[in-house]
Amino acid sequence: MSQLTPLPEPPRAFAGTAKYAIRPRDKRAFHTFLDAKNMIDTAPERGGMVELAQADDHVIFTTRLPLLRGELREEIRFSPRPGGGLVTKSLNRKLLGEDGRCVRHEDVADFHHETLRFPEATYPEVTLPFCLGWFPLDGKRRSLYAWINDRFVAKVYVETSGRSRLTLPIGARDAAEVIMYPDLNDWISLGSVLTRLAKPFIPKYYMWFEPEAPYRLLRFEGPYGPPGAPEITLELASISQK
Repeated sequence: MSQLTPLPEPPRAFAGTAKYAIRPRDKRAFHTFLDAKNMIDTAPERGGMVELAQADDHVIFTTRLPLLRGELREEIRFSPRPGGGLVTKSLNRKLLGEDGRCVRHEDVADFHHETLRFPEATYPEVTLPFCLGWFPLDGKRRSLYAWINDRFVAKVYVETSGRSRLTLPIGARDAAEVIMYPDLNDWISLGSVLTRLAKPFIPKYYMWFEPEAPYRLLRFEGPYGPPGAPEITLELASISQK
């Protein structure tokens, strides 16, 4: 069993803005009506934007995801926990229409309010592909909780699976590969034997990170959200360091 592990604090020089080329995943694992081909704007001049910043003691994670008929904007804040690592502080998510008007808005002012009693190692699932490289890339399996909404929180495992050389819009880069996958026993008790047999069929999220600090995400492949969400590929296109 892997120990539940809080997300580490980021390395030095982590702050900056990364722009990603975005496209629908070449081969989908799910065939729901949420097809990235019908939702995501792949125009190079737009791209996906991810900014990591620090203000006071908060780590601030901001994204802008281009859609064919609008834009998804998110801001998630983390704060240090007394025992080390980070806890989620707040979340603000807006879906904008083509005219710039907000058509959906989710505001979580106190993520760990006592009414819900989430484990400390609980993080919005969309932040994880960009931050899991902060864990030691040592091959050990770790676990934490991915928050989709207040009624859907899933335990996931994280493993380092090797090294590779990637060709990206920003150029060739060495990369450490990390996979994330859900714990099916969170939903149904399978036992150890069935769990091992089911592992090859479990939906996985694939991430490639810089093998050295600040461990930026170089490439991502999988659902943007929980299993069944639109499946995309992100590749690092440019970096603006702070």
